[in-house]
Amino acid sequence: MNKTVLILHQKLARDAKEDELDVLEQVNLVSSELSCMGYRVEILGVDLNLKSLVSRIRNMKPDILFNLVETIDNKGEFAFVATSVFNYLKIPYTGSPLIPMFYASNKILTKKELTRIGLPTPPWFSLTESSRLKKERQYIIKPIWEEGSLELDEQNVFWGGRKDLLQKLNLLSPDYYFIEEYIEGREFNVSILGGKGGPQVLPLAEMTFKGYPEGKPRIMGYTAKWKEDSFEYTHTCRTFRNNKKDHVLFRAIESACIKCWKAMSLKGYVRIDFRVSNDNTPYIIDINANPCLSSSGGFMAASKKAGLKFSEVLKRILEDAYN
Repeated sequence: MNKTVLILHQKLARDAKEDELDVLEQVNLVSSELSCMGYRVEILGVDLNLKSLVSRIRNMKPDILFNLVETIDNKGEFAFVATSVFNYLKIPYTGSPLIPMFYASNKILTKKELTRIGLPTPPWFSLTESSRLKKERQYIIKPIWEEGSLELDEQNVFWGGRKDLLQKLNLLSPDYYFIEEYIEGREFNVSILGGKGGPQVLPLAEMTFKGYPEGKPRIMGYTAKWKEDSFEYTHTCRTFRNNKKDHVLFRAIESACIKCWKAMSLKGYVRIDFRVSNDNTPYIIDINANPCLSSSGGFMAASKKAGLKFSEVLKRILEDAYN
């Protein structure tokens, strides 16, 4: 009898935004490919009614859970809740386990863990410590919980000497936002795929910002990711280049990815985002456990560049779930 894979995703509101609707494409792609691979596939939406969720999963009796739950009720602080339920049910599930998911969903916890294991991440501090701002440096206001660059755009980047920003900072909650030093330089999105053979760092993708005027922050914010009619979207490109001059940098980035994977007990598939300063130091700015699997997303682009078919990617994600 064919094994049953239950695909879980967050339930969407009627007014769902672009970053939320993206999960439906992922569900369709994964469902179709798993069916072709011989699995019996079922699909279930997840909301905050956890008692009902537990009951429904038990009644469906799946062999394995494919976790595509990115948020619940579009709140980043609930990103790890689904994995808590899966742990409780003791059913194998794809992607990173509960503790790594919790750390990765909170940017402050991620940065503290990176510091603990000795990997560079940009300096940061709480909104309540605005006295630490230095006028000659640039900073970026980041949401602590949200992923997909939600609530993150160029207006979040500012010089420390801007006194008008202090009033805005006072209006924000330190429980939901923090201040990070802005690293002027290159940006890389690096995908890692697990499986029986251990983690594999896929080809490094550099995000290039073409035609950006002087002074315009070069960041992968919400607009650059999701607003297709915007300047940022049309002028931000993903490239896979392997110049000899970048050999040392690329090896350093790959080494950091493997160290991060092992030290933080990541599994399945992950994307780690880097900013590289002008002195060629790679700083980790974000860890995305269970990144987007849509056809246009960075993880699948890196997989294709590595010569991997979607069926091979899913096979290795499922392997890691059983390991």
